[in-house]
Amino acid sequence: MLDIQSPPTLLVKTKTKTLLALLPFPHFLTDADSVTQPEGTVTIHEGKPVLLYCTYDYSGSPALYWYAQYPHEVPRLLLTQYGASDEEEKRRRRGFSAKLEKDSKSFHLEKNSSEVSDSAVYYCALRDTGSKATWELNKNLPD
Repeated sequence: MLDIQSPPTLLVKTKTKTLLALLPFPHFLTDADSVTQPEGTVTIHEGKPVLLYCTYDYSGSPALYWYAQYPHEVPRLLLTQYGASDEEEKRRRRGFSAKLEKDSKSFHLEKNSSEVSDSAVYYCALRDTGSKATWELNKNLPD
């Protein structure tokens, strides 16, 4: 099952230029399971905090991930719900963090101070930890 939403937009502003990155958030689904991000435009000035929302609808034990796709690159893992276990993983996170909140069913991506190099496509992903479910990627690209 594929759920398509309009992609939100992230603007990271500097004193000399504005970078625009579309943030199509995918949905990794098995039947009614899903991750959701709100639609709209997010404007972030360089040096200001970043907060990208991700909520999920899942009744089991989910595993949640954030991926980042930087310009001209393939998507790569940014972080998982399990925390940074070594220095390599801490570098890969680039200052981002996310905490799984089971009560509110959320896994929001945060960073204290944004950088122009943070301009990317960000993906929130959900996987069932109890089975080997097939993931479906919704790129949410406009027509």
